[in-house]
Amino acid sequence: MNLYLVRHGQTEWNLSQLAQGHTDVHLDEVGLEQAALVGMAFESSTVQKVLTSDLQRARRTAEQIACSANANLVTLPELRERSFGDMEGAPYAEIRKGFQALEALGEDPLAIRLGGGESAYDVWDRVKRVTQILEESTYDTVVVTHGGTCGILLAQLLKGNPESSRSFVFGNTSITQLERKPTGVWSLVRYNDTSHLASPGAPMVDTDNALPSKQI
Repeated sequence: MNLYLVRHGQTEWNLSQLAQGHTDVHLDEVGLEQAALVGMAFESSTVQKVLTSDLQRARRTAEQIACSANANLVTLPELRERSFGDMEGAPYAEIRKGFQALEALGEDPLAIRLGGGESAYDVWDRVKRVTQILEESTYDTVVVTHGGTCGILLAQLLKGNPESSRSFVFGNTSITQLERKPTGVWSLVRYNDTSHLASPGAPMVDTDNALPSKQI
């Protein structure tokens, strides 16, 4: 079985380096082009199902892939990005300062719920249901989600932990491919591949992943 993790296309908040979280920000013009290009990358694939976050920046990206691959599209709220509560829409620089201040007081950075949102542990637990679905699947699948959530999925599939999930960075509409061996072990085939964006007017931005100094 092949599994593909895809981050959503670019949004205006990406460019402005604002924390999106659960805020339903739409794709900008570049993001729509990126979504079309990543959809084309799956035209000759054997993908049968596309799982996506219900937030429109992911869902619009997933629709392009599902259409190109002639695959079923399934929406899962568990695939949302981490919530930052009242801090959504704030610059990442401001949010980093909030994390740093709490860490300086001795708080576990993975347990911090800034602005009344979710902690990294909260998101880790939320995403476990999706990981279980993927572990039980027998057909090629694409998961379209957000930067932090991509990192958590990858860490869980590779038997990592919440801390290791912060090491991964994903560009807009990047493709990360895993293959499940007959033993059940997942092997990383490619990581953060954006070669399908080799087209004028399709730059890559990865600000969703920048919290706090590492990815959540």
